[in-house]
Amino acid sequence: MTRQIAFIVLFAGLLQAGALAQTPRMNGARQARLMNLSGEERARLQSAHLAALRDPALRQSRERFQQAKKEYRDKLRDALLKADPAVQPIIEKVRRQRRDER
Repeated sequence: MTRQIAFIVLFAGLLQAGALAQTPRMNGARQARLMNLSGEERARLQSAHLAALRDPALRQSRERFQQAKKEYRDKLRDALLKADPAVQPIIEKVRRQRRDER
């Protein structure tokens, strides 16, 4: 129990300092919503989030979601190229930019 309290206090401090407030994929609106929470609320939410991510059913659901998202992007790309084959270099440029941002 003391370890959990120590973790929560440390985590809350890091969040308030901004060290964990922004991940590379977190947009400004999400960050703002989290910063409106108290340190204790953010720590509690993070703890629950980490516990939920360990759930095998949730992992399977996320894998299906990622696969569906990939299928959608592939079909969208094919439809874009069918509508206008000249957008191929533009699509590749956007892909390179996104890869570089990661």
